[in-house]
Amino acid sequence: MPTKYRAFIWLFLIFIVGGFFYAQLNAGLRIETNILKLVPQTEADPFAEKAFEKFSDNNFKKVIFALISDSESTTISSAQALSHSLKQSGLLESLDSHISQDEQEAIGQLYFNHRFHLLSDNDKRILQQEGHQPFVDAALQMVYSPLSSQLITLLPSDPYLLSYRYLQDITALNSTHNQRRVVDEISLYSNKSDTYAVVTATLKASPFDSNTQQNLSSLVTQFQESHPSTQLLYTGAVFYAQHAATSAKSEISTIGLGSLIGVIVLLILAFKSVTPLLLTLTSLAVGIFLGFTMTHAFFGSVHVLTLVFGASLIGVAVDYSFHYFASANETPSPLPKILAAISLGLISSVIGYAALFTTPFPGLQQMALFCATGLIGAFLTVTLLFDQMPTKAKSPSWLLSTFVGLSRISQKLSTPKFLFILLVAPISAGLLLTTIDENNDSIRQLQAIPPQLHQQEQAIQQLVAAPATNQFFVVKGSSHQELLSKLDAVTPELHKLREQDVIDGYTHLAQFVPSLQEQSANYQLISNFIDTDSLSDFIDLGLVTHEQVVSLGSEFASKEKQLLTLEPWLQSPLGQRLSYLWLGQIDQQYSSIITLHNIHHIEPLAKLADKNPYLYFINKVDKVSSMFSEYRELTLIMLSIAITVIFLLLSIKYNARIAGYIVWGPVVASSLAIIMNILINGSFNLFSTLALYLVFGIGIDYGLFYAESKDRSKYISLAIGLSAITTFLSFGLLSLSETPAIHAFGLTMLTGILTVFLLSPILGHQIYHARESAGD
Repeated sequence: MPTKYRAFIWLFLIFIVGGFFYAQLNAGLRIETNILKLVPQTEADPFAEKAFEKFSDNNFKKVIFALISDSESTTISSAQALSHSLKQSGLLESLDSHISQDEQEAIGQLYFNHRFHLLSDNDKRILQQEGHQPFVDAALQMVYSPLSSQLITLLPSDPYLLSYRYLQDITALNSTHNQRRVVDEISLYSNKSDTYAVVTATLKASPFDSNTQQNLSSLVTQFQESHPSTQLLYTGAVFYAQHAATSAKSEISTIGLGSLIGVIVLLILAFKSVTPLLLTLTSLAVGIFLGFTMTHAFFGSVHVLTLVFGASLIGVAVDYSFHYFASANETPSPLPKILAAISLGLISSVIGYAALFTTPFPGLQQMALFCATGLIGAFLTVTLLFDQMPTKAKSPSWLLSTFVGLSRISQKLSTPKFLFILLVAPISAGLLLTTIDENNDSIRQLQAIPPQLHQQEQAIQQLVAAPATNQFFVVKGSSHQELLSKLDAVTPELHKLREQDVIDGYTHLAQFVPSLQEQSANYQLISNFIDTDSLSDFIDLGLVTHEQVVSLGSEFASKEKQLLTLEPWLQSPLGQRLSYLWLGQIDQQYSSIITLHNIHHIEPLAKLADKNPYLYFINKVDKVSSMFSEYRELTLIMLSIAITVIFLLLSIKYNARIAGYIVWGPVVASSLAIIMNILINGSFNLFSTLALYLVFGIGIDYGLFYAESKDRSKYISLAIGLSAITTFLSFGLLSLSETPAIHAFGLTMLTGILTVFLLSPILGHQIYHARESAGD
């Protein structure tokens, strides 16, 4: 095809991609930082998966602050100042810990209006086993306490103080480790030595919104500067998301800029011309532009870790340019000479990324699509555009001599004995993989967790007995009442688990709004003690009159059908603060959460869910980690099959001997990468396994360049050497990432590419010998 037509096709493709990008820009580009968007669905039942997503969306908006200073009064005033700043910021949907006097009265009134239907488990047991006398004694004791002025007025309408007792009971739920009290509308928690003020809030916007992150961070910084004597601890998804975004930006700059500088330096040193530099940068720009646009179009957003990983694309995409300009040393029309080799190289690399795309992990799929389409963009730029600006490259003799010298050294090592010795690597790698006890396939590998934030989160969780955010029960029912009844039914089992020290506590809706059946049973139980004889002690002491008892009996009878339902409770101040327990309708079923506090043993929780068809135990972290482990084993098997298939295909194109030499380099390189990971990290995880696909794909490229070369050109060594250096640089920089998964990926690539680069000329000589023996 004439050069000008190829250039026209390239411009047309750029125009089409530019149109896609412009449409996305108008609609709003989305850069995702939510770690859960990277992982696959883990629940067999779609209902449970949707419930987890809904709970996560709500829970991620929560933020918790804990404050402590030299005196309790200073701590309270600091907490009030922080609460005021948060309310004035416009960042909050609600300030959950700040309960005003009006709100407290509204909560008290709600339970007072339904006092004849509400009993805590302990109060019910006492009424059933001991009757009303313990309530009489407790009420009289409270009347003569400092709180008497508030309680005496309750006696005519609530002589057993049932509303007060029930309110105290739900307030004390799950506060077994720390005493909680409210002073000046601020929640105070005490541990062994200190008293902390705790401020909790719900953000208005997503915690992954960059403006929210920046504004909240600025608010926290300003507060700390203006209150230097107050220690401030904080936790919430927004702080982790901000760290991830900041870290990703830094790593993108480091990896992308480092790779780019490396490419520029090598191009200047190798070809001494501005044209190769401009054309190569154009091919890289097109590759990254196409990769980003296609990924955003397919997924609707691009995750920051995809951008970190995609920054390493520079080191691979530049290979095509290096081969083009290296061949330009010999001919003014280098494309026909290299087209077969770079085409096979593109195919093998895309196959490697396609293997990543077939996994059920959205994050890996994004990375695979970004890099595969990016490589295609760079390849098309080289094949369609470069001939438009013909360049006669002239590489410096010292650089050529360096690679020729390496080739001569490798020729001395290119013996059957040395190649046989290399068999030790795959044997050792196989033995290590079967003998190591631990493989770190945790989902936490996908996120860099700063120690300071993690320590603060643990301190706050111990202080306020915060529920586990990734491990909880989901309950479903066809109606509100069926849902509450099922929660009532599972409560004895949960209580047993708490007694067995499986968990420290639990929270669910039925603790605040019992089912109608439970409320009716409570009403019938209380009815046995609303009469003159039962209340005679109060009458005798003059705390209530006979007329008031008769009036109470009439009111009791009139409120038999006035039961507490879920809707008004959810609208109450307490219901709004505990709204995360309520998930609403999912797939025509109502659902809610049972949160768990300080989980000590997982297995009993899973067993409880297994024997209750309406109960789901969500254990996202462990399930994803288990899935990672299973896919690591499957991926290694699939890689072995892929190596076999590629060997057979290459045997058809060349012969079995040449095919063996092409494949042997990446096999040894992959084996050494496995050994190095196990020696350095003590394990070999899924992300390292997936990197082996690229080690193999890139390693095959190097062998193919030798197999496709018609002679022993020194420029083949130049092109492969330059390609290896940039790939080594890009993926080597990945190994410096704070994110454990990307670090493991980078370390594997670093070891693998270095090894395959050193082995490629050694095996290249054997490929030349095999071709000469075959008379090619």
